[in-house]
Amino acid sequence: MAFFEYETQNKTSNNSFGNVLNPFKERFARNPVLWSGLTVDKAVSHYQELYALGTLSAAHFGIEIRPYRATSKIAQANIPIFDPSNKIAWLANNVDVSLLDAQTDAVHVGHFQLNHVTGNASNELSISFIETKEAAIANSAKAIKEIMFNKDGTQSPPIEYLMRLKIYAFDKAARNQNQFEIEHLVSLQAGNLPLDASNKAHAIVTLNFTKMFPNFK
Repeated sequence: MAFFEYETQNKTSNNSFGNVLNPFKERFARNPVLWSGLTVDKAVSHYQELYALGTLSAAHFGIEIRPYRATSKIAQANIPIFDPSNKIAWLANNVDVSLLDAQTDAVHVGHFQLNHVTGNASNELSISFIETKEAAIANSAKAIKEIMFNKDGTQSPPIEYLMRLKIYAFDKAARNQNQFEIEHLVSLQAGNLPLDASNKAHAIVTLNFTKMFPNFK
């Protein structure tokens, strides 16, 4: 809508609608097609209701990573990513939040395909971090790996390396108000630190987590 574009470009979100609308009234009255056949007053009423919903900022999010059990090996290993101040978690650069991972199957009856849900999957999730000068993220991944896989070829039980991972999106105007949050019990599955001699930007470390035991709290 032209009015929405005007207000966005000119940042008039809190100005009087009358002041913003006056230059457009005659133009829209002559050409109601711009308003999908609605009168100006009716269209503005719809717009006010829509604008009041606001938007969720994709850039205002945070994560929290902590050991599942306080006495586990990863909790006692002084791993940077578990810093109680949660500074490292603020370096999260990107995360794709999975809201639903339903498994489906199909049955063919005649030429019809009938789809049905068969279960709730627990897939992996990936988080990219801006790496610190001391490689805190990469070294954290190495430390967790050493706890997961012992030098004698054996593997530690999951309780020793399970983590709680919480992802939340907060109101950009109110830092302490989380509009959305989700928490998973996870283990580290993979980590990647791309290094490139032609790239002068900061390093990005990507950690992949597998959702574990969704029935546990």
